[in-house]
Amino acid sequence: MFPILKKSLILVSFLSICTIANGQRLKGFYQGYNEWGIVAGVSNYYGDLSHNYNLKQTQPSAGITYKYNRNGYFSYRIGLSYLKIGGTDEGHKVYNQRNLSFQTSIVELGGNIEFNFKRFGTSTNDAKGTVYVFTGLNAFHFNPTRLENKDIKLRRLRTEGKKTYSTIQPAIPLGIGYKRMFRQRRHKGAWIIGVEANWRKTFTDKLDDVDDTYMDYKDQVASFGQGNADYGHPETLKGIDPFPAGTMRGDTHLKDWYYFIGLSLSYRFTPFICTRFN
Repeated sequence: MFPILKKSLILVSFLSICTIANGQRLKGFYQGYNEWGIVAGVSNYYGDLSHNYNLKQTQPSAGITYKYNRNGYFSYRIGLSYLKIGGTDEGHKVYNQRNLSFQTSIVELGGNIEFNFKRFGTSTNDAKGTVYVFTGLNAFHFNPTRLENKDIKLRRLRTEGKKTYSTIQPAIPLGIGYKRMFRQRRHKGAWIIGVEANWRKTFTDKLDDVDDTYMDYKDQVASFGQGNADYGHPETLKGIDPFPAGTMRGDTHLKDWYYFIGLSLSYRFTPFICTRFN
């Protein structure tokens, strides 16, 4: 009698805990709060040296992510990413004579909120695939160099004759993607594969070290040295006369963007499955 009573009390207690913790509906529940993953794809940028789609400068990029799945619709997302971007005037029929170019690596840390269009992953009755969007606030580090020579640090040269700018900047990510869960097993968690695109809106026009107008070439030589003047006026490296002071070098009205397109693979940890009752 007592063993049966004891087992019954244990069962009732277990079901009560599941009901209190997970709601008042009858369905299998996956407690998949924690999720770790990787992303891999390509990156590029939009700015003064992107010239249309800038496909030639598309570079491989990768990152790692952690998500805390608050519920079936919302997740908190932390990511660390490494991207490469670049741009050049070379080969462009209008801008080729300017001879401007840049490349830079970007190391980025971000905290985002992700929203699923369908309830995803926390229940056996939820959708196995969903479109999602995310946004938040990122911080990134960059340091532009010449495309053909990484030893030429453009920021250090003060190519437009101004004060140096910070290499650590904020950005707002705007992302969209699609993900699908597979190999979902009792007590084993689940794998999630997806594809996403992530645009970063920055607040700087210096990703490419091109922003404002040309400084007077002779004044640049006198104030900052020959190297500064040559890479502030790289047209002179092609034997072209320096552009006059005040000539437009970059569009001051537009800030630079960079973006990533690729695949994601993550694993959602699932400690147990329990049943809920009305």
